[in-house]
Amino acid sequence: MSFASRIITALVGLGLIVFFWPFGGGEETVTAIEQRPSKQLFTKPIAPAPAGSETKGTHAIEVPEGPKPQAPSGAKVKGEQIVTLSVDKLTIDPSLKSKLFYRVVVRDGGTIEAGGTVVTLGGIAARKATAQCKDESGKAWACGARARVALMRLIHGRAVTCQVPKSGKQTALTARCTVGGSDLSTWMVAQGWAEPKALSEQALADAAAAARKKRIGIWR
Repeated sequence: MSFASRIITALVGLGLIVFFWPFGGGEETVTAIEQRPSKQLFTKPIAPAPAGSETKGTHAIEVPEGPKPQAPSGAKVKGEQIVTLSVDKLTIDPSLKSKLFYRVVVRDGGTIEAGGTVVTLGGIAARKATAQCKDESGKAWACGARARVALMRLIHGRAVTCQVPKSGKQTALTARCTVGGSDLSTWMVAQGWAEPKALSEQALADAAAAARKKRIGIWR
């Protein structure tokens, strides 16, 4: 091989070395790709900032709210609604308390006894257990005993709740009583087994009128 050929071969080899040589010390070159911010930063849309708040960046500085309006007296708040109770439902005698009576014995259609206390159902007048009534044909029937049985079936061994005086121990009293949410006085009148007393509430008068119209209980 001539000297010129050797020089040409050397230059070609040097050019190949320069072309394929990995510059940068063996480190890979990584091109950074700028990531654009997402249009939605949260899984749920953000509610607009309330009036009176200052927005800086993505953070809102809330202005303290003023005192919330108070519900009127005699109202119950349920969720976001304010339900005002009627005056008659709020009328509670402060001198009375609720007392449970167990193992109640029914004396007649208007009297019960439990724990040594005799309770006469308030607002009504009931027949004695031995009372006799006459029907349209003039035939006598045991209306007192029937009224007693009706009240026994209503109570059915359950505890009775009565409104009794807070102070003092009473062995005989007149009170309004309930069982399972039913007012005993109203129920007895509505079934025709008792009459409202004079100046009693309108609910008892309406119940008596309905029973008389249906001709049930003592009105048959």
